[in-house]
Amino acid sequence: MYKVLLVDDELLDLEGLQRFMNWEGLGMEVCAAASSGFEALEVLDSQAVDIMVTDIRMPIMSGMELARRALELNPKLRIIFVSGYEDFQYAKQAISMSASGYVLKPVDDDDMRRSLEEVRETLDREREHSHLERYLSESGPLLRRELFMQLLDGTPDEEKVLSLLQRVGINWNGARLYTALLEPDDMSWKLNGFSDGAKAEMENRLELSIERYCAEEQIQACRTERFHYALILEESVGRERLRRLIHQAADGIPLTVTIGVGPTVSHLRGLRDSFRQARNALGLKLFLGKGKLILHSDARGPISASAKDLDSILQALFAAVTSYRLVDVDDCNEELFVWVGNMETKLEIYQLFLHLVSKLDAYLHTINEDFYELLGLERKHLNILYDLETIEDMKSWLRRRMFELSERLQRKRQGKKRKLVEEIQAYIEEHLEHNVMLRDAANHFSFSPNHLGQIFYEETGVYFSDYVGLRRLERVKVLLSDPKLKVYEAANRVGYKNLSHFSKQFKEFYGVSPGDYRRHL
Repeated sequence: MYKVLLVDDELLDLEGLQRFMNWEGLGMEVCAAASSGFEALEVLDSQAVDIMVTDIRMPIMSGMELARRALELNPKLRIIFVSGYEDFQYAKQAISMSASGYVLKPVDDDDMRRSLEEVRETLDREREHSHLERYLSESGPLLRRELFMQLLDGTPDEEKVLSLLQRVGINWNGARLYTALLEPDDMSWKLNGFSDGAKAEMENRLELSIERYCAEEQIQACRTERFHYALILEESVGRERLRRLIHQAADGIPLTVTIGVGPTVSHLRGLRDSFRQARNALGLKLFLGKGKLILHSDARGPISASAKDLDSILQALFAAVTSYRLVDVDDCNEELFVWVGNMETKLEIYQLFLHLVSKLDAYLHTINEDFYELLGLERKHLNILYDLETIEDMKSWLRRRMFELSERLQRKRQGKKRKLVEEIQAYIEEHLEHNVMLRDAANHFSFSPNHLGQIFYEETGVYFSDYVGLRRLERVKVLLSDPKLKVYEAANRVGYKNLSHFSKQFKEFYGVSPGDYRRHL
């Protein structure tokens, strides 16, 4: 929370600004309210203040004089000036003092809020910058991963990246480099028969084995996703050391690992292409087998083209399934079986289906879903594929399963949306006394405002702001039945700060003024 000091010799204006501005929603806290410049200086001298909102026209010590003396005490203080039209000549002077805002009296809540939000954004940027050095020193592993991904997926600024690499203990001496990508084989189903505790233990052993070996062999390694490791190696590190990693990584657990290797490059910018070829090499395990080292040069002729085509088809199929595009699911299924028609043995096709299921399950895990749980299957149920006698039977089986999977994902999404909207409505009811904004609700539920607003409209048929307005009017209508409450008190309880605006909205909606409505109760 940023600390705010309010200064105004008009006590009613001071109290109104303190009471009716949504300070908490702005990420701010009023630490003190002063009725003179002298009182304000005492506050500034005794505690840390981030923002000062001060009237310009005050007796004895004007707002301008207060600002000058305040900046001597705290040069980083942000100042918003408030004045009437007759004092507008002070605006130029305020600008020369690097004022953060200038709001005219009578103060409009929206104008003041916008000025405060602009100040907050400036302070947020300054705070992020000041935290950068601490982040670099305290977040070594995270920074290390980010640098790895920049090297492997981007086009890095070599000079900048080199200095950052040194800060996390990686020194590059200009040697030629190559990359590799390690992936556990069939992990989505090989551990299905084990308890959760046993699976966690084996996964931990695999991770520790990889990290320990790379540390001992001085191989730079970084986990890019769940149990996938990217490696950056100097040209002098031979392929035999990677083959030893394959055997050591899964020692003592019922798993194997496969490593794809990219070509050697002479500069950091080339690592991106080396890593792309390492990933392509890893995809060739469908044809060349698992538990081995696969070099980028192993991709020869039709195998390389087939692997690329298959990956493209599968990615399109997975995207169609998870986004409930059933026509596209069917089209991708047809494309897949054109590709399958070129295979020579039933065993090859069966292995392809196992590969498809493994890749689909891994894809679903990225959205926190599980292939087997969604369809209520166990791996042994996939044996039916080997019993089917024609490709047409296999195509029909896969189409039904993909449709079923897409339907179940869609139902889960709809259920989650309905639950989310109910939680949004409960949030609105809980905060109705404040000025409930879409942005505040989006922050609370960790969505972007546009996305949350779209979900709310799709499920309710009403825009978020319209729904809030309706609920406020319905709530105040109930409150007006209490004769102990004055009209402005009832309006204030549901977030209306401007009585004339409230009366206008009430009459537009119900056809009578709040007072007339109460008299006819």
